[in-house]
This record gives sequence, structure tokens and C-alpha cells, in this order.
Amino acid sequence: MKDKKTYNILLIFSIFIIIFSIIMLFVTQDEKEKGEDIIDIYIYMEESDLEELYSRDIMDDTKMDALATTSVSGSHLQPIEIRFRGHSTRSLDKKSFNVKFHEPQHFLYGSKRLNLLATYSDPTLMREKIAMDMFKDLGLIAPRSRYFNLYLNDIYEGLYIHTERIDEDLLIVAGLNPLGTLVRDRFTVNLHKDEVERGSLFGYDIESVEDPIALIEDNFEYRGEPDWEKVVELAKWVYNTPAGTDYYNGFKERFELDGFVDWLALHLLIGDIDAFADDHWLYIDHTDPEAKWRIIPWDKDLSFGITYRPDHFVDNDYFAYEYDIYKHGYRGNDLIAKFLQTDELRNILFDRIEYLMEEVFTLEYFQNKTRELESIISESANIRPGENAFRYNLQNHHGQLGHRESNIEALLDFVELRYNFLDREINKVKESINTATVDLNQYKKGDTIYFTDSAGWTIGKIEVDKIKKPGKITLSVRHKPDIQGVNRIWKLIPESADISGKLTLYYRNEVYVFGKENWYETDEAIGRQWDLTIASYKNGNIERLPSHVNPYSNKLTTEKKININEPMDFVITY
Repeated sequence: MKDKKTYNILLIFSIFIIIFSIIMLFVTQDEKEKGEDIIDIYIYMEESDLEELYSRDIMDDTKMDALATTSVSGSHLQPIEIRFRGHSTRSLDKKSFNVKFHEPQHFLYGSKRLNLLATYSDPTLMREKIAMDMFKDLGLIAPRSRYFNLYLNDIYEGLYIHTERIDEDLLIVAGLNPLGTLVRDRFTVNLHKDEVERGSLFGYDIESVEDPIALIEDNFEYRGEPDWEKVVELAKWVYNTPAGTDYYNGFKERFELDGFVDWLALHLLIGDIDAFADDHWLYIDHTDPEAKWRIIPWDKDLSFGITYRPDHFVDNDYFAYEYDIYKHGYRGNDLIAKFLQTDELRNILFDRIEYLMEEVFTLEYFQNKTRELESIISESANIRPGENAFRYNLQNHHGQLGHRESNIEALLDFVELRYNFLDREINKVKESINTATVDLNQYKKGDTIYFTDSAGWTIGKIEVDKIKKPGKITLSVRHKPDIQGVNRIWKLIPESADISGKLTLYYRNEVYVFGKENWYETDEAIGRQWDLTIASYKNGNIERLPSHVNPYSNKLTTEKKININEPMDFVITY
């Protein structure tokens, strides 16, 4: 009888598990389908309250009462609290919002929190979404995200991305202990304080402080009740351990290494140099003595080529991909700087970067991703200011409207050029600056040949139509002051080679970033660049070639295939 009873219990339990699994399958599928749509969120406030929200100090975090619904009919209104969110981005002309419901919401993955990110500096309105999805696609702990159309008192105020709040709910979904230590280093936003002299805790001599826990608690964001002693121990170890074998061994003891490597690799792929000071969270299960630290990504608005420029802030149209692995963006964070200075850790990272570029996050991945997202958001993204749109926010994104194709193309151009840059960073070559040589024996019809110099600058590329005769071919660029447009001349020299295909040339339009020289005749991000064209240049004569131009990525491509079997000079002009 005992065995029969045990059998029946196991049978009932098995049936329960099967039913539960089926239910979860449908729930997951339903959630996936919902996640593919844009959710309309209608927020209602007294007009005087709404005016106050937009007219008061933008850094005021006082929450204001309002009502919200996802019903177009205005029914099912729920009480909420709302304020602006973000730090430096609050000064932009499209505001981001922190919204708190009184009850959990199914469209927020069961959370009460709605983080509406304006992504005003991103004309594609895709970068944050793509970046966060990349972390999820690798199986890392990362916030989920989805699109929302925001209406304030029935006036459309823009397309937004909700990024899931990093809190105990996210930990539970990830299968982690919600009572663990979950903290965010905010030293970088407190640099004005007398006791804070750096942009990160890691590298700070915490032992020189009388009350280290008080200092950290005052300069960290956190959830629940962290074990501050564990944070202090980590800070001491980073400060006192030099890069090298001891750092490698200590890092493995303290961090879940594979996850940290992927986190850092992805940031280097997408060029998010803003992430290393405060745009991440650290977590450890402080109830488990064997637990290791994990790192969680946050805030991906400055990625895929968007960067800060003096006098232009972050909402600018300049293009940048040359974020040096060693020199840029660690913001005083010695946890990462020493990681890169440690041979054993750096080699693991570089191997992983190369694998991800070649096998996972290929150009095709991003092409498919942008097509998928554009099919979802294009109608909302193209809404322009009008009687029923953008009363309080200026428009969906900064800059000139109506160039979505070029904006999305620039995002894909970033991937191509960033990957070539990283390849040069990892695998050094001996070529000169502004000169690159390729061997056609390695290519075939349909391939793309990139001419990338030793510093990682891609001078041009050829989309191969035919290789009639293999051999080496060199592309170089040099200064030529008398060209109207871009003051450079590109020279293609085939060494016994014969090839045909479309030619793309890249130019520099800088203004500060990376200390590079501006090749364009003015300091405008866009200006007259739509009128530029590639031209052949021979004996002082210019023959303009029909060209496709994209000023957002500083490139021009011939519309027709050209034959290259002798030295040829090209310029970019009006």
C-alpha cells in the first residue's frame, strides 16, 4: 500500500508539473506576442499639474499624482505617481519618465514600475532595445524592454522604450535570491562632493576613510538591505591588488567570470563607453558563502555611435566608432582597467569578442533586428509635431526628421566599422596610418573587402562583383587642400589585380572626438553633405560619379560598379 500511495503521489505531482509547464508555455508565448507590439499608455493629470511638471526644476524628484490606462477608451484608470527620470538627459527636449502604479501590471512583467525612456538622442529609436536584447540573447541577467506610445491628456508625446527596473523582481525572474546585495555605483554623479574625488568606487582608497560604509551608502543606489561589508571588501581588493596573475586569481574567486566577460565584450562591441562608471549594477547573494558577484547592464542610450561632444552634448549627428579598448571610457573604474591590464583576463575577453563578432552578433543579426523593429515602430517613429502630437515634448528624436533609412543605415555602418576597428585592436597589423592593403586571393564574388588601417580607421570598402585577376590592392588617403568638400584624395593601387564592384569611401567629420582632424570643410554635423559625390580625379580633372551619400555615417558609395585594374584617384566633392 505504501508503494502504491507513493506512486499515486508521484503521478499527481508529475501531472501537476506537466499542466504547469503547458500553462507557462502559453503564458510565455502570450507574453512574447505582447512584447512584439507597441503598448499605448494614456496618462491623465490636471492641466495645472502637467504644466508644473514641465516647468519646475527638471531635477525635482517629487512624485506627482496622476491616472493611467492602456485602454484607448480611457477606461480602467489606475492611480499612479509620476516624475521625470534620468540624470543629464533631463535637459533634453523629450523627457523620460518614472511611473509607479499602486498595483502590479501584467504589461510590466508583473511589476509596478514603468521606466519610460525617451531615447531622444537616438534617431532610430532602436539602440537601447537592440543593446538590451543582445544581453538577453546571450542568456545574461538583463532588464527586459518593450515599446510604448505615450499620451499625456490625450496628446501624443512620443515613442518610448520601457526598460525593466533592476530590483528584486528582476532577480526572482533570473532565479536569484531577491534578498541579496544589489547596488549601483553612483560616485560619478557626486564628483562635486568634497569627499568624492573620482568617478568610481573601484580605485578609491576606502581604507583611508573613517567610515567607509557611510561613504559608500551615501554614494550608491541600492535595493533592499545590502551587505555593505561585502562591497567594502571588494573595493579594498581592487585597490590593493595590482593587475596580473594575483588579480586574475582573485577576480575568478570573486566574480562569475563568464558573465562578466560577456558583459564587457558586449559593451565593447556596441561602443558603450558610458557604462563603466555607473551604468551597471552589481549583485551577490550575501546569504550564500560560495556566491560570486554578478554584473547587470543598465542604460544603453549612448551606444552604436552616439557620443557626447563638447558644445553639442549627446543629441548630435556626429559619427564615432573608434572607442579604444585601452584608453577610452573606464571613467576611473579600476575594476575594469585592471581587468584589461591582466593578460589572462584580456586574452579570454579578446577570444570571446572575436567569437561573438563572427558567430553570434553578425551584421546579418543586426540587419534582421533593425528590420524586425522597424516593422513594429515605423508608424509611431514617423509621427511629426502637430495639433494632437508633441505639445510638451519637441519631437520623437533630435535632429532633422524624415531620414529614418539613413539613420538606420548608420547604425548598421557602425557595426561594420566598429568590428573592423576591434579586429585591428586585437590583431595588430604593421600597415601605416591611412593606408590599407588586402589580398584578393582571400575574397570572392559577393564578399565585401574592407580597407582598414593599422589604427582601425576604415578608409573604404569594395562590394565585390568580379575578381578577374587576384592580387594585392592598396587604398590610401592623403591631404589635398584644394578640393571643395572633403579635403582628401583616395588612391587605389592594384598590384597585378583586376576587380570590379561598388566602391565606398569614408571621410572624417569630427569636432573633438578621439583627437582626429576634421576632413570636411565646415564643422557642421550634416550641412551640405547630402550634395557630396564621389568623383574620379585625373590630371586635375574631376569626373563626378553617381553616388549614394549618408552624412550620418560619413560615407559615399558609387551607384554603379567600377573596374579597378590600374591606379585610380578619387575625391569627394560637390
